Amino acid sequence: MPLTVTDVVEYAFCPKFTYFINVLGLDQYEQKRGTVSAGRKLHLLHERNNLNYIPYADKGKKLVASKFYSEKLDLSGKIDEAIETDDEIILIERKYSDTCDISKTLLVQLGLLSILIEENLGKPVKKAVVIFNKTKRKQIPVVIDDVIKNHSLEILENTKKVIQMGIMPDADFDNRCLNCCFRKICPVGSLNSE
Repeated sequence: MPLTVTDVVEYAFCPKFTYFINVLGLDQYEQKRGTVSAGRKLHLLHERNNLNYIPYADKGKKLVASKFYSEKLDLSGKIDEAIETDDEIILIERKYSDTCDISKTLLVQLGLLSILIEENLGKPVKKAVVIFNKTKRKQIPVVIDDVIKNHSLEILENTKKVIQMGIMPDADFDNRCLNCCFRKICPVGSLNSE
């Protein structure tokens, strides 16, 4: 089975996620989390409704929920949306959140999805638009450059190393540990939280 972009994003969030999920085979039961369920409903709504609506100024062909695979990277991923113009593709990512932050993990996701699109469709991805939508709606444009793509490929390689070696990677305690589904079994999370 190829790795998915989600697998790599989970490593970017915390390398121990990769170990718990891909090496030990544990489930994070994210379907029990309200925000995850609400986010999935939002994505399904946009996959079915307004298929011709282009939420960005550029005009072109809209791609919705398209899946891509790279044989070279042994990586698969699914986009929320994209707009294909004559000379480029604009990636659109939707997030169910009021925290409108272009995080490092989100940049990894955008970088890998851009690489998959370019390899499969043969057009460059130079920009993305992240649409945050929960109680309010905000669009943030992101320039997709080689720095983002190369960093994303580094994270992909690190993810593969953890799986191949089967050794729990190091991670530092921070606020993400407090809400982590593996906090009770993780040496970092369990020793630092109540």
